[in-house]
Amino acid sequence: MKQKYHETLDTFFIKVVDRPEEIRGLDLNHIVEKQMLESLIEKRTECIQATDHRAGGANMMKWLGNLVTAHLYFLFVENKSLSYQQLAFVDEGKDAYMEVIQPILEEVPLAGRLEYIRENLSQLFATCRPLFEGISKSSGLSIQQTWGLIANPFYNHIDSWINNGDAKQVEINLELLKSITPSVFGLKRNPYDVTFRYVSSWQDANKSVRIKAACCMSYLKAEGNYCFSCPKLSPEKRLARGEQSSSK
Repeated sequence: MKQKYHETLDTFFIKVVDRPEEIRGLDLNHIVEKQMLESLIEKRTECIQATDHRAGGANMMKWLGNLVTAHLYFLFVENKSLSYQQLAFVDEGKDAYMEVIQPILEEVPLAGRLEYIRENLSQLFATCRPLFEGISKSSGLSIQQTWGLIANPFYNHIDSWINNGDAKQVEINLELLKSITPSVFGLKRNPYDVTFRYVSSWQDANKSVRIKAACCMSYLKAEGNYCFSCPKLSPEKRLARGEQSSSK
């Protein structure tokens, strides 16, 4: 794999491991096991100085959301499919990261391209499903919110992909992603098929802020608070949150 792709993965908090003996993290196939997953959620909860396991579950989804978004980046922007021999999670507190072991990037074929991408994404989400469902059960997060948390990092990047890449192709891929049947996720609604709300920025009333697809549960951390763009906030509480941010 070219060095530039190593650097790209690094922006998603993913490290490339070329030899299995160099793996430092927990094999994601083993994390699915109930006891190990509950232990990991407990550690992630303590790491962010919270007591509610939903915060730990949301924190775990942060790293997994970046992993899924990396897959989407390569498909949407580089026209490549990412695969690997193994995945691992390195639990190093706030400096945690994912490991991909012996990753391979394959060019997406031009013939039947959209169907190839649809199948690739369906397989990715089907593979993620047992782990995400386990995180939901172990942490107390609803399953819809658990999946919704992977949409946050994706939509944080999509505008940049459109502006700096093949805009038409990225937009076609986005519509394809949103059209994947909810049953693939085990849900009633595709977590990427979001109708966003916008509010005026607390910094500049002439600018808009997009409300997040799902609450990141930051308010459950020690000395935590709701994000200004949290979907849980009422208009009154959002205004108060903006005023609080302005006063700092």
